[in-house]
Amino acid sequence: MAQQRTIPIADQRAATARLRWLTLQAPDLARGARAGQYLLVRCAEDGSYDPLLRRPLFIAAAEPALGQIGLLYEPAERGLAWLARARPGDTVDALGPFGQPFELGARTRSLLLIGAGPGLPALLLLARAAAARGCSVTLLAGADAAELLPPPFLLPGEVEYQTFTPLQIADFRLQIESGGPQSTVYNLQSAITWADQICAALPQPQLGPLGDAIRRTRFRWERGFASALLEGPLVCGVGACGACAVALRRGTRMLCSDGPVFDMLAL
Repeated sequence: MAQQRTIPIADQRAATARLRWLTLQAPDLARGARAGQYLLVRCAEDGSYDPLLRRPLFIAAAEPALGQIGLLYEPAERGLAWLARARPGDTVDALGPFGQPFELGARTRSLLLIGAGPGLPALLLLARAAAARGCSVTLLAGADAAELLPPPFLLPGEVEYQTFTPLQIADFRLQIESGGPQSTVYNLQSAITWADQICAALPQPQLGPLGDAIRRTRFRWERGFASALLEGPLVCGVGACGACAVALRRGTRMLCSDGPVFDMLAL
């Protein structure tokens, strides 16, 4: 249930040169967190409302045995830069968890994950949950720079992890355009063919090509086969402010409460 929480920081450290890994001591969240859910974190000094808006951070890891959750973020703006200065023993003011999560199908045995952008950390939690269930998991992750990619140690060893800088989806291929004479190509068509389920967290321009690739590859594409975490402003968490309204096939929905995860057939 979404609620306001004052959560102790267990640890905070650099995950890469540009990413921070924040560990929070939150036993109830660690037991119930699901991939695709997020917290709205207050990033200001006590008594200050600058910045005013809370920052949405997707839950990237949950360790029930330790009572801890993990958040992966880039402190690229002043609110998250403030959060990056917090130390173990400090507390954070968070609302949540919010959001409709990814749903793993009961018959899913081979899971393909494709991610880039602020929703990518949610796929780390999903990869861990699927691997623990015995699924074969492949994560294809992209970013503008290698320092923005989750480090491999955040994933179980049995997860196949492929990275791309940047990630581009076109004509059944995931490509690295290096700016030089060479380009690395991953056969997306093959991956879509063997997957029982696909879960994506991608910028809007990449969702269309991914949908096209699925339609060209799969003889039938049924509801539940492919879902996507959509990018957009997550401000209030309950759909009250209307800032995250998005037009889908069957009407307008709120990313923060109706999503941010939707079946791709609804897009």
